[in-house]
Amino acid sequence: MLTLTKTVTTTETTTLETPSAISDHVHTEYLRRTEAAPFKSGDRVQITRRDGIPPEFMVGDVGTVMLCDPEFSPLTTLMGVNASGMSIQFPVQTANLELA
Repeated sequence: MLTLTKTVTTTETTTLETPSAISDHVHTEYLRRTEAAPFKSGDRVQITRRDGIPPEFMVGDVGTVMLCDPEFSPLTTLMGVNASGMSIQFPVQTANLELA
């Protein structure tokens, strides 16, 4: 048996000429990325590994997702509580999160 792989790259050009067209494009891209993300804004998550997180940050290993765009960054921004009791936002590796 022989398996062959062919990679094809295509380029598509679109001209956005009005603020409305730009807005529509950005909104469509936002919706696409939101659907593709493993976590949505407002999801409650648990931190499964604390790699790179100082002990005084994200007490309790839980947080609420503020931003998750794995196409742009391997990090998810969470809102959590630090050791002083303040609500903070902090980036955490998306791979180290699971739904709570």
